[in-house]
Amino acid sequence: MPTSEQQLRRILIGSDQLSVLPPGELAIEGSRVSDLVSTYGSPLFVMSDTTLRQNVRRIRNAFESEWQAPVNIMYALKCNPNFAVRAVMHEEGAGGDCFGLGELEATFAGGADVDKIALNGSNKSDTVINRAIDLGVYINIDSEAEAIQIERLAGRKQSQVRVNIRLKVIPEEYRTYSSDLINFSGDFRDELRRLKWGVNEQTAVRMINNWASYPHLKLTGYHTHLGRLSQKLEDRVSYDREFALVISRIFSETGFQPSLIDIGGGWPRDRDPESGSQELNRYSIEDYAQGTCRALTDSFMEAKITLPELWLEPGRYIAGNAGILLTRIESIKAEGNFKWVYVDASTNIMPLIGAVVEGTYNFVVSATKMWEQIEDKADVVGPLCIPSVLHADCPLPPVTKGDIIAILDAGMYAESDSNQLNWIPRPATVMVKDNLVGLVRQAETLESIFSTQRLPNWLQETTEFCSMYRNRVLKSSQTHG
Repeated sequence: MPTSEQQLRRILIGSDQLSVLPPGELAIEGSRVSDLVSTYGSPLFVMSDTTLRQNVRRIRNAFESEWQAPVNIMYALKCNPNFAVRAVMHEEGAGGDCFGLGELEATFAGGADVDKIALNGSNKSDTVINRAIDLGVYINIDSEAEAIQIERLAGRKQSQVRVNIRLKVIPEEYRTYSSDLINFSGDFRDELRRLKWGVNEQTAVRMINNWASYPHLKLTGYHTHLGRLSQKLEDRVSYDREFALVISRIFSETGFQPSLIDIGGGWPRDRDPESGSQELNRYSIEDYAQGTCRALTDSFMEAKITLPELWLEPGRYIAGNAGILLTRIESIKAEGNFKWVYVDASTNIMPLIGAVVEGTYNFVVSATKMWEQIEDKADVVGPLCIPSVLHADCPLPPVTKGDIIAILDAGMYAESDSNQLNWIPRPATVMVKDNLVGLVRQAETLESIFSTQRLPNWLQETTEFCSMYRNRVLKSSQTHG
């Protein structure tokens, strides 16, 4: 039977910073998992600085080698919103995709160049638009009404605002479409039309022909985004080709030539658990970049459109395998043919759109017994009132209480989508780099999450809750007004 280390080596990819140290313990950038858990507690998210940098450099190089104009890699902050991750992106020269006021502020908290940042969103408030105008970032317009809204706010400030129009893209090839992530098979075109984001081709033409109505808006180009739905190269190429064809048809009607295009995110990775398999992706990011760039270039050349700047919004491609969740075994139960390994992590911190999605296949390993042979299978489960299955039929060596389990590919949509089901506090996050460790997100406590709770006056004297927490809640109320 193979050991856990042998299983791990089978699925490692180039940017992973994982090693095994004597006597068979997983290390992340040289830091032993037992030391990390001993210092910062369990469960614990661990982010690799080096993996983040290698991933952003690789995707940038892949597209720059295929595109004969500037390329802007815009990290999608929603994927992992930690300020430290954003700071690494800024050091690497990456731009940013922001959705809403919180992401806009967090992007700049970690460092940002206004000429590489775009604000997205389908229902932008005056508050977030005003902040975007003040910062000087691009705004991707989602509707005619929003163009009027931005013009009104920019006019009050007497500011020029750089904007792009978000387009709906409906490839004819999607009449027969299947997705490994959303369990869809059939005609996907109506699904795309129904999406709330963006405008169709006719609306975009009308907006451009009426652009004199927006004297404070400088139209620079177009945006689109489909997201991670399919691993198939032809699906990605079909979408991006149709995007270029829509732009070309608008050009023929309006004469507007974009200086930049933003093709969004959704780039599958080498190890791609959303595909439902631990088999490595047959396509590399270089394959996707080549297919996309050639489809765009061919369409623009035929329409006689000068190649614009190319912007793209990778999130999980950059952060996915940079994050690992460490969790301790608390107890083990066996009945008949079934066995459960209870750990202190739950699907509340690895939720549905994150790393543990129905149909995904995250690699789970016994991190403190890497040299021992696999002898058993068990369901690795968390302490929630729902099944909270982190990995069903997980191959494991003989494990005991106190051993550490590691879940790979936890850097995407885990922290940003986590919740407090059963009032379980969310864990800390650390970042590691060449044996250095830094706390980047403090662990929650019951006190910190209960501090937002309030009881109305008529309940404070008659509820058992008050006898335990009244003084704490009242003190917090006085502190925060």
